[in-house]
Amino acid sequence: MINRLLLILLVMGFTPLLMAETPATSWSDLDAAQQQLLKPFSERWDGLPVQRQQRILKGVERWKALSKQERKQFKKRFKRWKQLPPERQKKVRKLFKRYLAMTPQNRARIRNKYQRFRQLPAAKRQQLRQRWNNLSPQVKRRIIENQRR
Repeated sequence: MINRLLLILLVMGFTPLLMAETPATSWSDLDAAQQQLLKPFSERWDGLPVQRQQRILKGVERWKALSKQERKQFKKRFKRWKQLPPERQKKVRKLFKRYLAMTPQNRARIRNKYQRFRQLPAAKRQQLRQRWNNLSPQVKRRIIENQRR
């Protein structure tokens, strides 16, 4: 249950804020399924800021719409996320924010490159990672800068 809640919170952390004019939702206004998913919030729900309530509820709706397989994948990813050191989590958040700030074309280009990389045989992916890791920081920086153009 706690993992499910943490997963929901993680998903919501990347959603945009809703408008402040949205009225607060009291705990008693939540349906039984929402209350079950949000049980850890029961004591403090009514005191949460409206925007936070809305983000959480949006995450609950996303969670309810997932298939069992998708939920299983999310739980697995969330478990890996929680095992990352705080510095690594911070770096991932920063990279994700940078990704979101990109143009849709650049995001699509990155997704395509990632998909091509994932389709390579494992040995070839490992070889490319090793080549990258063996490059000097200056060469890596140049490659990255050229990719941004």
